[in-house]
Amino acid sequence: MIHPFNVDPQNPYDGPDFDEFCIAEKSYLSARRDRSDCFTCALSKLCQAGFEHQVDLAAQGKDPSLTKDCQLTAEDLTAERLFDGLTDEQVDFVKIHIPGLAKEHDNV
Repeated sequence: MIHPFNVDPQNPYDGPDFDEFCIAEKSYLSARRDRSDCFTCALSKLCQAGFEHQVDLAAQGKDPSLTKDCQLTAEDLTAERLFDGLTDEQVDFVKIHIPGLAKEHDNV
């Protein structure tokens, strides 16, 4: 999809600002921040797709939240379910940054 703004993390993003959650930083960060670290992050492909979708929503004047009105059950939020489809490198990354998931996953 063609985006109205530069979404490449190696270049400055100059589109509408919104908050984006970063697992590595464990916080919401401005979309206009230096995103160069995102390029080498283990979750870059997943986060980049989400970022691009948020940019599209923001450009349309919509709420850029990816979780608004999202209804998840306890079963949806188990470590096994959350790790489903991730590579070993991505799972290791998430385990480092969200230790509670690592404990749950290792106890299964």
